[in-house]
Amino acid sequence: MKKITILLFLVSSFVYSQNTDVKIFIEKTETVNFDQYDLIKKVNQYYPDIFVSRNVTNYISNNLKVQQILFSQLIYELPSDCEYYTVKISDNTNTSLYYNYKLKDGTYIYGDVRLFNGGAIRTLFKVKDNERVSRYYVNGILKTQ
Repeated sequence: MKKITILLFLVSSFVYSQNTDVKIFIEKTETVNFDQYDLIKKVNQYYPDIFVSRNVTNYISNNLKVQQILFSQLIYELPSDCEYYTVKISDNTNTSLYYNYKLKDGTYIYGDVRLFNGGAIRTLFKVKDNERVSRYYVNGILKTQ
């Protein structure tokens, strides 16, 4: 009876392990591809505080069959007026990016920029002390309610 129980346990473990995918997460620094560069260049055309970068760190999920980029983080030298500065391209269609940075005066700025119908739409959130501001831009022009 003990042998049958052990055999049944091993068989069920083997069947279960065959159904799961093994995933490997890779971090790889590369030059930006053409689609990413077009996105960054178009965004920088309307919003110059988001800098152009030629290098990117891709975070990749690989299940030994298919390799998929989860998100890409642009590589910059830290601007002199910032404590930190981060820009990420977070989808495979290369139509949107997310940014956040903190200025040395304590202002925290974050948001996203999306390309839609040939235009660049930006949502900006700014936090400093107890003051919070949100703004909405289309092609670099502030939209008011």
